[in-house]
Amino acid sequence: MKADLKVCATFSPFCKGGYRGILAPLFQRGEILIYFFVINSMDAEIVINTELNGFIMLDRVLEVGTSHIVGTRSFSDAPVYSGLESLAQLGAYHVRYLTGFSRHVFLIKIAHCSLPSKCIPEGEYLLSGTLLSRSDSSFSCRLKAEKEGKPVMEGEFLFTAVDYDHNFKKGKLRRHYVKVFSCLQKDSKIGC
Repeated sequence: MKADLKVCATFSPFCKGGYRGILAPLFQRGEILIYFFVINSMDAEIVINTELNGFIMLDRVLEVGTSHIVGTRSFSDAPVYSGLESLAQLGAYHVRYLTGFSRHVFLIKIAHCSLPSKCIPEGEYLLSGTLLSRSDSSFSCRLKAEKEGKPVMEGEFLFTAVDYDHNFKKGKLRRHYVKVFSCLQKDSKIGC
């Protein structure tokens, strides 16, 4: 099953308020364009705008180990990209866990991904990830979303882990990811 999902690979130069940056479309489904804007300034905040409220797309992390992670997410006729984002976040938290939250993690590629042809049907989904291979900075994971034991989405996701730097400040980001991960393990969104 293939979804009507168009990956936009072009990057547009963009200037706003004296900052130079790029407006990078991620993908488009119907009338909804998901994008982010990255500011190229050492002193500026990095802004990520997905037009989604509450950027934590996981409900809970049930278990995590060196080779796997399991979580949950409830959807209500959600667009396909919400499921992709949930799987990507689960995989990124697994890589952060594996690195002791000492490095910043990015999704760099999704390969061999099966998607529902329409919206994700309503219900609770079991999300799982298995580490397939890794190097010092690259991590390949098989991630899937299942409903009632049947796979709805599944693919291979490739992540990279980089050292924190002047753009991705360790103190702020590490503290944030550790706190959110802890809340997801405790099934508590209070204070996260």
